[in-house]
Amino acid sequence: MYINTKNSPKRTKKKDLILDSAISIFSQHGYHNTKLEQITKSLDLTDKSIYYYFSSKGDLFLEVILSIQTKLDKLIESINKIDDNHLMKIKTYTNKAMTINGLTLLMSLPKSLSEFAKYDVIKVNEANQYKMWTNWFKKGQADGSMIHGNPEEYRNFLFGSLFYLHQWYAIKDNESYAHIQPFIEKMIDRMYSTQLQRLQ
Repeated sequence: MYINTKNSPKRTKKKDLILDSAISIFSQHGYHNTKLEQITKSLDLTDKSIYYYFSSKGDLFLEVILSIQTKLDKLIESINKIDDNHLMKIKTYTNKAMTINGLTLLMSLPKSLSEFAKYDVIKVNEANQYKMWTNWFKKGQADGSMIHGNPEEYRNFLFGSLFYLHQWYAIKDNESYAHIQPFIEKMIDRMYSTQLQRLQ
């Protein structure tokens, strides 16, 4: 009987370890300034062994992006199940999304990787996630929790702000993010809350 060793638990675990290390190192140095040796060295692997799992640095980087998008998809799915207004859903989303290691890499996808098939998958995922976020702003206006305006512009401004905050604080875990979460929530209230607008 044939056993696919590439999908064995041990192989999967090692691949996940490589991805975790790659996320941290790509986040610190960027795609172009990262060498595969930095990733293999962090895991005590030989330089050649990484090619068993990934065909190139570009392939590894795209897998990293896909893994982050998968985490965001799961988060979006859980947020959609919350029984609350959409302003609160956006606050909850930002609170949890900002703790995902490597989040800023989503905004740093090199066009030089566009020849890879996974690049197109990533762009489709990105478009679907943007659509979902825009929907939250539209529904927030419909349920009365958020001020009226262009949902796409609101989305872009918020996520652009979060991107730069993420970079500024070099956020890598829940503990380091916790101290600025109250500031983020106040920022969202000031920008979008109908309740706060009525109080001013």
